[in-house]
Amino acid sequence: MTALDRLARTDIAFLNWRDPAHPDAGGAEAYCWEIARRFAAAGARLTLVSSRYPGSRARECRDGIRIVRSGGTFGVYAATAAHLLRNRHGYDAVVDFQNGIPFFSPLFTPRWTADICVIHHVHQQQFDTRFRWPVNSVGRLLEKQVSRRVYRGRPVVVVSPSTREGARRELGFGNPIHIVPNGRPATGSTAPVGRRSATPALTVVSRLVPQKRVDLVLRAVPALLRRHPELRVDLCGDGPEADRLRKTAAELGVGSAVVFHGRVSETRKQELFAHAWLTVVPSVAEGWGLAVIEANTMGTPALAFDVPGLRDAIRPGVNGWLLAPDGNLADGVCTALDALSAPKARQLTAQRCRAWAAAFSWDDSAERLARVVLEDLQRTHRHRRSRRSASDLSVITRFSSDDPDTTERAVRRSLRQTDAWRREGDAFRLLLHGCDEVRALNALHRLDVAEADVALADGHDVLLGATDPDDGPFDDRPPGRRP
Repeated sequence: MTALDRLARTDIAFLNWRDPAHPDAGGAEAYCWEIARRFAAAGARLTLVSSRYPGSRARECRDGIRIVRSGGTFGVYAATAAHLLRNRHGYDAVVDFQNGIPFFSPLFTPRWTADICVIHHVHQQQFDTRFRWPVNSVGRLLEKQVSRRVYRGRPVVVVSPSTREGARRELGFGNPIHIVPNGRPATGSTAPVGRRSATPALTVVSRLVPQKRVDLVLRAVPALLRRHPELRVDLCGDGPEADRLRKTAAELGVGSAVVFHGRVSETRKQELFAHAWLTVVPSVAEGWGLAVIEANTMGTPALAFDVPGLRDAIRPGVNGWLLAPDGNLADGVCTALDALSAPKARQLTAQRCRAWAAAFSWDDSAERLARVVLEDLQRTHRHRRSRRSASDLSVITRFSSDDPDTTERAVRRSLRQTDAWRREGDAFRLLLHGCDEVRALNALHRLDVAEADVALADGHDVLLGATDPDDGPFDDRPPGRRP
């Protein structure tokens, strides 16, 4: 029985700033909704609490999820607190999706409620790009000092190793932190929906806001056109920067090479990704890099700066290129386009991109978050301390068993909910979170495993869970180098 199955008939609230129908919804809303749908499908009684927007209804039910909307951009916090107080004994678990400022749910729920905080990325530096003093200082205070106190000892979920590092280093969180990555697009296909362009083409998908730095792509186009006169750039997305970016393109004289599509449907986005040779993500930082996986799903590699989140989503030589944070974007794009100049190189790259994207799924992400919820429910009900609670070390072990069925039963009985394992015949692969090699060997001894390969896991191991990155065609690297 999966962790999702064990959450059937459990009352769970998801708290998110926006729901996916909100006009400004983005990747964070996709993450929340895709996991919520799977919780509900498994039988959990799921309520999504979010803000109202013009034309929205206060109550709605979609995909088995009860949606409660109240308050606006900032009023949603007080409205959500009031909702939790009115339903103080109504939820077994509350999952608080932080978008810069969390909802501080532990202040409004009983001590036996499992409260989990989900962090996409740390906003300490980004408050200055959105707000002036004193609001920016208040935002930093709430995200750091206040959150650290309110959520002390509570499980925290992050979407990437970069976000975990930011939560430790910038926010000072000492909580147990679990990584639950994004899945690939729910409507994505592993086969192209259109023809790859015969000439160099870029597709950029982004919200048009300052921190996404889409202007860097436009400023690189003149130099790119000197090397590739036939280059076409498809820019998808909308936001407050749209008019300024159009003006920039006109001033640079690249209007004929750049097409502003605005907000596009999922089908159209897939078509444009499938058409492109490369996607570019110039953001200053991300929690993960959903656009990278969306492009990879369509066989399109990505180029981004070596910054938090994006360095996790891109595996150089597998699904794209990473550029030094102070690197020249035009030079980096040229390097990538040169590496993709031959049709065979594009085909090999597409194969590797699809294999990397296929390692992520919303089903797996929902199951991993369900394990965190289930483990905390068990802790609150039994008043147990969490073993290996706050260590960020993880260990990969591989071994074979002479009696694999007995070993599988022992693995199911002995491992934590949040550990991951996989069996293929008599071979086992375990990912043990929150322990070093010595503790891993002790765990294997309890499983009566006499001989095993044991090694510390890296960031990509943790992202992939029990999936072995060597199972796919990842060692058949495409031509090219890291810019």
